[in-house]
Amino acid sequence: MTKRAAILRWTGRGNATDLRSSVQHVLKERGVRARVSSVGGSLVLTGPEPVGACSIFENMPGIAWTAAGYTVGGPGEVAKVSAALAANYLRRGYRFSVKAEASGRGRSSDLAGAVTSAMLEEVKGARAVNEGAKVRFRAALDGEKGAVGVEVAVGPGGSPMGDEKVVCLVSGGVHSSVLAWNAVLLGFRVKLVHAPTGEESTMAAARLYAELSNRADPRGLSLTLAEGGGSAAGRLSKVVAKCKEQVFGGFTAGRPAPALLGSKVLSPLYMMPEESFESQFAALGLKSDDRLTDWGAEAAGTPGLRTFGGKTADVSGVLDGLA
Repeated sequence: MTKRAAILRWTGRGNATDLRSSVQHVLKERGVRARVSSVGGSLVLTGPEPVGACSIFENMPGIAWTAAGYTVGGPGEVAKVSAALAANYLRRGYRFSVKAEASGRGRSSDLAGAVTSAMLEEVKGARAVNEGAKVRFRAALDGEKGAVGVEVAVGPGGSPMGDEKVVCLVSGGVHSSVLAWNAVLLGFRVKLVHAPTGEESTMAAARLYAELSNRADPRGLSLTLAEGGGSAAGRLSKVVAKCKEQVFGGFTAGRPAPALLGSKVLSPLYMMPEESFESQFAALGLKSDDRLTDWGAEAAGTPGLRTFGGKTADVSGVLDGLA
């Protein structure tokens, strides 16, 4: 029996098992009851309203695209479901495209052809194209299970969150926030470390954690505040000295890492053009707090540490949960 379904396409990077684990955890954390099935390189979710389910995962690392449609119980149901989708989303003169993945004994080209033929038969005058499509359809089939849907959103790409950990030094500003997001996209479990210089800088760090926790698997995210006297660099140097993981900093050309942090801090985005930082930061929807960064050379004593993590939270939840 055909059911409404959301389709989440894996990018092919990292591990598909990690992506499924993250999706299932996020659904459970949000109290959304859904069945998650693997169909080749796609995950098919049944139970929740499909477009709403797609909106939960459209920014999750490891997602190439999301689509909303219906399940199919084998090749025999592909034409029926495809015709129903065409009736809803196509009109005469519309240009549309179909991308399909068939696993097992099936061929992707045959699946794409079956979907396209059914849609052209249903809506006379519609045009199947490779480029410039107004509507994009997606199909996945593995033997007797699969789904066909209309693309809802393009995902962020990247890799699902794996097991490797990294520390990201964050100020709440543009560069370190983009650095942290890129570390998440690479599949790292990310520990954000922030040395507050005031209430606003703490708020900025909390906003960054909140945004990332609503995009990625929160089990691999945490925020630590290094509080106390001395400069931000001085406090962070004490934390960095004890880190066993790789440590990343959002330092760029013309803004080298402070000497107090030593050579242990890596700057993986050192050569990224400034306009790329600005566009990625804007996409995160955050408010910059660069003006509060203090990279003075004043040493610090052992900082007090407060940490929050492992959960999806808004800014208030982060601030209230720091302990």
